[in-house]
Amino acid sequence: MGTIQKAIDLITKATEEDRNKNFEEAVKHYDQAIQYFIHAIKYEAQGERQKETIRQKVEEYLKRYQQIKEFLKDSREGKKVKDNGGKDGDDSDEDVEKKKMQDKLQGAIVMEKPNVKWTDIAGLESAKEALKEAVILPIKFPQLFTEDQSQEKI
Repeated sequence: MGTIQKAIDLITKATEEDRNKNFEEAVKHYDQAIQYFIHAIKYEAQGERQKETIRQKVEEYLKRYQQIKEFLKDSREGKKVKDNGGKDGDDSDEDVEKKKMQDKLQGAIVMEKPNVKWTDIAGLESAKEALKEAVILPIKFPQLFTEDQSQEKI
């Protein structure tokens, strides 16, 4: 199972748990799914359009993840959950957590196209062949890989 499919499965579980108000489980699944999506953006996404689609979804899931974490934190502390967007002056832990997740997401965004050729990499022939099969061939011949892409709707 590919990383993107695993992320989709986890996000499906997270949203189900979220709907069923099993917030502890939902947070765990959201966290795992976000990690898988970030990995997919870095290593598996094909083309900027797919990467951007995943990034947008990750941002939505990250917002919901933060809302649930805040709700759980408030309920553990016995606070009445306020509807003021979490701005009650005591959310520095949440800000740190949110910043950490945003930094991870930013790390997945490649700003420059590196100028590295296959000939620049000495040795590692089997690794280069595996990369070509997993990355280059699907980009050059997408029609051969359409079955997987039809399942990648996020």
